[in-house]
Amino acid sequence: MTMYKTKKDWGTMHPAFEGRQISANPHDRATLPSDVLSFSMPDTWRDAVWRILSDQVTDEVLSAFCAAPPKYLASDDLGWLDDIIEMVSGEPSDIKALLGARLREAYGYFRAGHATRTDDLTPYYERGLRVLRPEEAQDKVRYLFLNGQFRGVSETRLEAAIEEVGEDTREGHLYFAAREDSLYTEDGSAGHYLVYGSEYLYCLAIRVAGTMTAKKVLSRIGRPTMFVCDIPMDQIRDGTLEEFAGMMLEYLFAGLVEQIETEVLSPWSGSALSIWTDVAPECIVGHYHPEKVFDPLWNAW
Repeated sequence: MTMYKTKKDWGTMHPAFEGRQISANPHDRATLPSDVLSFSMPDTWRDAVWRILSDQVTDEVLSAFCAAPPKYLASDDLGWLDDIIEMVSGEPSDIKALLGARLREAYGYFRAGHATRTDDLTPYYERGLRVLRPEEAQDKVRYLFLNGQFRGVSETRLEAAIEEVGEDTREGHLYFAAREDSLYTEDGSAGHYLVYGSEYLYCLAIRVAGTMTAKKVLSRIGRPTMFVCDIPMDQIRDGTLEEFAGMMLEYLFAGLVEQIETEVLSPWSGSALSIWTDVAPECIVGHYHPEKVFDPLWNAW
């Protein structure tokens, strides 16, 4: 087993929805709708953010920043920017919360990718992306492993695994990444979703059948599949939107001063988000199968 999975590791797919396949490169897809915020494509939101903050981030604020820029910028604490705005305007500032609120007003959707492994696209395009239902994953373990093919596997072991995994089920959550390549490159180190599917399913399977057997079975199901979705803004929590607002501001202000570097748009910087409700099928833009996926669990035996 190698740390990279490629087309040679793909299984078969049920024929359906081939026409919904899109490019893995966001820049090679159809033009982004104006009401969709794509964090990974700053050229699509740079001017809009400067514009919607023009009453707070004035020319005087920009001049003050450029005259005495901080050595480091931090998106989680924008005190460096709030202090400048307060100094110029005389009013207290919470620019991260303000931008988060204004992004919600300016955009109707937030684009992000969801990683999984499947041999059938039909349930996704007919029912949408669904938050984890533990009982469905448990039934899949029964189907895949409690079928008489594997020695020592039993319902008793499955019940013990369910109890042991416990609160790690991530029940009721659905995970995305605003920067899609963080889900399949080595820098992002999240390729296990594409190689083995549901994290909860994997955790149960290795306890029921052993790590080697579980990985072999799960990695032969269908293909690594990325779903690109435009998530309605009302499904994005305020805190999540503020986190991205902070990263956007760090990126924009770093671009004003040559000696300041930022890595907020790098795959390793983190662009994950979770929502607590299902995403409707009409929100799925399309899907693709990454041709190369880094497996962060390749040497876990």
